[in-house]
Amino acid sequence: MRVFAGLVGLGLLLAAVLLSVTLIGDLRALQQTRTDLAELRDVRYGLLNAEVWVDQLADVLARRIDGFEVTDANRPTLKRNVQVVLDRLLLEIEASLRRRNSAGDDWLERMQGTLRQGVQDFLVDFDDLRARVPQYADALLDELNRPATREEIKTQLLAAIETTATATLSRTDTEALEQVLANRNCAGVAGCIARLEAAARNLEHSARSGALQVALAVTCLFALVVLPRRAALPPEAMGLLTAATLVLLVVGVWTPMIEVEARIAELRFDLLGEDIVFSDQVLYFQSKSILDVVAVLLATRAADMILVAVLITLFSLVFPTAKMVCGFLYYFDLRRLRRNPLVGFFALRSGKWSMADVLVVAMLMAYIGFSGLVTSQLSSIARSGRDVDVITTNGTSLEIGFFMFLGFVLASLVLSTRLEAHAHPAAEPHAGADTGPHTSPHAGPHTKRETGTTGR
Repeated sequence: MRVFAGLVGLGLLLAAVLLSVTLIGDLRALQQTRTDLAELRDVRYGLLNAEVWVDQLADVLARRIDGFEVTDANRPTLKRNVQVVLDRLLLEIEASLRRRNSAGDDWLERMQGTLRQGVQDFLVDFDDLRARVPQYADALLDELNRPATREEIKTQLLAAIETTATATLSRTDTEALEQVLANRNCAGVAGCIARLEAAARNLEHSARSGALQVALAVTCLFALVVLPRRAALPPEAMGLLTAATLVLLVVGVWTPMIEVEARIAELRFDLLGEDIVFSDQVLYFQSKSILDVVAVLLATRAADMILVAVLITLFSLVFPTAKMVCGFLYYFDLRRLRRNPLVGFFALRSGKWSMADVLVVAMLMAYIGFSGLVTSQLSSIARSGRDVDVITTNGTSLEIGFFMFLGFVLASLVLSTRLEAHAHPAAEPHAGADTGPHTSPHAGPHTKRETGTTGR
């Protein structure tokens, strides 16, 4: 029976290892896919990109110009507005000419101005021009109603917008965006986003299934070994449990634990009767594992950041691993390593230094804090404008890596309990052991056996 249980346990461990390798690959691929998606949707390339605003404005103007048509219904209103503009224009021209002709520093310039004014009054009758304003308005409306004229106006207007934008606005750096498109072999952003979304859904489904299978395999292994309530676990059983616990640790530190995302799902407002819409604008995105955080800290090359990276590695990876391995060595006193101070320290006294449980609590607090902060900031954005409709999304979530690391903490607690239960009896002295001849102090003379001769 013990051999059968050992074989079943070994099979469960191998299954957990193989599934964990696949799970790590899926989760790392999912992390990269989501990171690429966030880059493609970054607010720098949309809402904060001046070129996109120019394109949006140009599209609105083009549609408004193409849709413009003088009809019997709107002609009176348009004609009245054009007449007002022409009347004002004639008044401004006449006033400007009179001011220019009346100006002068000496009598000669003033005389020349008077002569010019007389010639202009003789040649140009502004009263007659104002009387002809309705005719001019009709002619202007007829010209605007021609498709060729509208097309020319649209071309000139869009060219002016493009020239102004090029001269006054800085171009957005799209090197990272182009790198993602090149790596993914995509021709355009929209098609690439659709493809990456499909890939992310498939990877997420596969990762969740793999995580459940790993957790099930490890749980069955612990149930197979621990539930029989043996006084002492055999070496192979303790080895299987230690290896399974380390599998959970590896998955936990190699895969993302928390994902922080702040996103504007939709921003909509009205411009010239047209809707301007920006959707899926990512304001902030990070998805990191413990090892990713360490790599980022080391990449800064700052002394304080390097120290933090070393401490994170020491307390979340080195100490938990050493505790598991030394606990196994101490449990069975392999090669009398139980007397080794280092093995004894990691096996029995490193619990205060191995901060895996503290890291779990810290991740929970970070998740709560990030989620609350992102929700608060996004709510402020949504309330920022009366005429702007903003729908925000908080994508902060705990990832599979966190739950795998939590499983490692729980499994290590089970192993620590068995180790402490085994270590305390071994440390106590054997109360019934004889150390030499012993005579009860309460024994009377009658209990002693006579060794001499007695006379009769």
